Amino acid sequence: MALLTQDRPIPSSVVSEDAESRLSFLQKVYSLFLLGLAAASAGAFLTLSNQAFAAAVLSHYIIGMVVYFGVFFLCMAVRKTPGVNILALLGFTFVSGVFITPALLFAAMQAGGSFGVVYEAAAITGSIFIGLTAYTFITRKDFSFLGGAVTIGLFAVLGLGLLLMVLSFFHVEIAGANLALAWVCSVLFSLFILYDTSRIMRTHQTDEYVSGALSLYLDFLNLFLAILRILSNSRRS
Repeated sequence: MALLTQDRPIPSSVVSEDAESRLSFLQKVYSLFLLGLAAASAGAFLTLSNQAFAAAVLSHYIIGMVVYFGVFFLCMAVRKTPGVNILALLGFTFVSGVFITPALLFAAMQAGGSFGVVYEAAAITGSIFIGLTAYTFITRKDFSFLGGAVTIGLFAVLGLGLLLMVLSFFHVEIAGANLALAWVCSVLFSLFILYDTSRIMRTHQTDEYVSGALSLYLDFLNLFLAILRILSNSRRS
């Protein structure tokens, strides 16, 4: 997401480099993005296949959250350090796979105990990501004008999500609120994919491929979780 790194075009950005340097940068970004998805999948699979570990994650979710954000900030701190930055990225994505396991379990329970809804959400998210990425590169359109809208949208979604959490703590539920929020998130993070795909070439230097991959990974992850909530709610048994 754009809030993670530089959000304004810089004179020494990738777009100012020669074609070979730009291609090399994009290859690194998308290779690390795919490796991040693989690491996240491994984290989720290992957690789901180990009942004792899955139970520990579910019962110590706050500790998991601290670890999640701790590894995230470490990843950001070393994003320009060769070698270490890649290990930190893979470490973060692995931890994020572990961290979202409760959401996967809950979605499967809502869908009647079938993990098919998880695979379907992943397939839909992948299709959307590929389509939006291809559109951005083919049209070469600059989506920087979305910056203000997606930033405001992100804070609005965070605020609404927090409000719904507080209301649920007091056993107050607004019919359809969570589903509506999931739809809003799916639109928001689709726009983030367009925005970040266009942005990283103009705001990153050639050694910032890890932060570029991280931004795209977080867009993908949040879109996946939103689509997963939509699908699981529609198939609630």
